[in-house]
Amino acid sequence: MKEKFEKILELASPYLKQGAKKDFVIHTQGVVKAMELLLEKEQGNEDILIPAAILHDVGWADVPVNLQKSDQREERLEGMKLHIECAPPIVEKVLLEAGYNESDIKRIIGIIVAHKFQENLIDAGKQLLVDADALSDAFSEQFYSDLKHYGNTPEEGYNYRKKSNQFYTKTGQEIFDKEMENRKKEFEVQ
Repeated sequence: MKEKFEKILELASPYLKQGAKKDFVIHTQGVVKAMELLLEKEQGNEDILIPAAILHDVGWADVPVNLQKSDQREERLEGMKLHIECAPPIVEKVLLEAGYNESDIKRIIGIIVAHKFQENLIDAGKQLLVDADALSDAFSEQFYSDLKHYGNTPEEGYNYRKKSNQFYTKTGQEIFDKEMENRKKEFEVQ
C-alpha cells in the first residue's frame, strides 16, 4: 500500500476500533483489498477511491453501541444512518492531516456518504465503493470474523451473503462468486 494510504489507515484506525458492530479494522482491510482488485479492471482514481475505502466506516465511532448491537431492525437502521451522518467531519479531519486538499476531500466524502441508502448510482466511483464494501464480505478473514460477531454458522453466513450482496460491476460479481465458492468449499470440508 502506498505510503500516503498507510498514513490514512493509521489515522483512521482509532475511529475504526471504536466501532462495536463488528471488527471494522478487518472489514476496512478487506474493502481496500477489494477496491485494489476492482481497480485492476475498472476505471477509477485510486487517490480518491482507496481513501474512500479506508474511511467509509469511520462514522461508526460516533454511533451508540446499543444501536450497533441492537436486535431491533429500526435501531440498526438508525445506527446505519448515523454512521453516514457522522462520517464527514471525521473523514475531513483525517484527510486534512494526511495532506489532502479541500476539493479531493469533498469528492471522497461524496463517495462515502453514498455507499448506503442510495440506489441506481450513476457515478462510477460511488459504484466501486459499494462493490468493494460488498465484495469484502466474501474474503476469508472478514467472512469468518463476521460469523463470530453475528453468531452465524458458515452455511447461514454463506446463504445470507449470496442472497444480499449485489454488485454494479461484472468484475465485483465475478470476484465475489469465486471467493464465496472458496468459502463454501472450506466449510463443507469441516
